[in-house]
Amino acid sequence: MIIVDIVSKSKKWKSSENFITETCEKLIPLTDLKKVLKKNITIELSISLVLDPEMKKINFNFRQKDKVTNVLSFPAQESFSGKSDYVFLGDIIIAFNHIQKESLAQNKTFENHLTHLILHSILHLIGFDHEDDKDAKIMESLEIKILKKLKIPNPYLL
Repeated sequence: MIIVDIVSKSKKWKSSENFITETCEKLIPLTDLKKVLKKNITIELSISLVLDPEMKKINFNFRQKDKVTNVLSFPAQESFSGKSDYVFLGDIIIAFNHIQKESLAQNKTFENHLTHLILHSILHLIGFDHEDDKDAKIMESLEIKILKKLKIPNPYLL
């Protein structure tokens, strides 16, 4: 079972909440996480849907970067043993305005861009990163492969 806890104070996000839950339910089984975990496991994550001013504050408070970013991921743990029946992956924070601007600028649908960023965040929650070129290539390749299964074009070519 996959539990997606969504928190939002903005009316701009209201119409996307079901889409986000359904997207997480599709994406998590497509990641490498299932290789590590039991079949009958409950996986939970928390998603906060914010507007740009709030994201800017959060980005500054946690990363000392005084600017808006599209998404932030906060993993709950470093690795997964597969011994538990329950795993809390962590928290994802998504900025509506920023994603909307990016999708328009990159000529992508809002839904496809949002799906990519949710996937990117889930991969961060389960231990992937892009701190160096080798890790970035691994993470991007997995994103492209998973998005292709959902019939979403390679986001790095657009």
